[in-house]
Amino acid sequence: TATQQHISTTDTQTNIKFLIVGDGPLREELKEQSKDLGIEDEVTFTGSRQDIPEIMAALDIFVLTSIKEHFGRVVIEAMACGKPVIATNSGAVPEIVEDKVTGILVPPEDSEKLAEAIIELLEDKEKAKEMGIAGRKRVEELFSIEKHTRQIEEVYLSLLSS
Repeated sequence: TATQQHISTTDTQTNIKFLIVGDGPLREELKEQSKDLGIEDEVTFTGSRQDIPEIMAALDIFVLTSIKEHFGRVVIEAMACGKPVIATNSGAVPEIVEDKVTGILVPPEDSEKLAEAIIELLEDKEKAKEMGIAGRKRVEELFSIEKHTRQIEEVYLSLLSS
């Protein structure tokens, strides 16, 4: 498949490891696919985990490949950890990830663009670092507790003044 071909292109890089966190209906299919590609030693399936901050700290790049993603809280978590994000242009994700600034948005189900984005950030570590810094700043500006508290206060004040 196209996905297999493009994942295989990453073998030109050195020391690439894929960490797939969580459980779901595609887990066994993905395990089988990693075997078929001969990359099962480079892919770790963690299952469901509670130590997400530690996992995020170990990543160089965070990738979300959802076909449909309604909000993408995990993207905010990755950005808060200073990780550059590659995600599908789906749901609210484009409102969170600023394309080419805090990460790279790719069309859903486009394995070629996804592979290109991964390789781009693996090869350009400075760009990846800058995107991670910009992502953390964006999360602090848009999703801070202070901002949300202020917004809730404004709603209450407008209701009280009506």
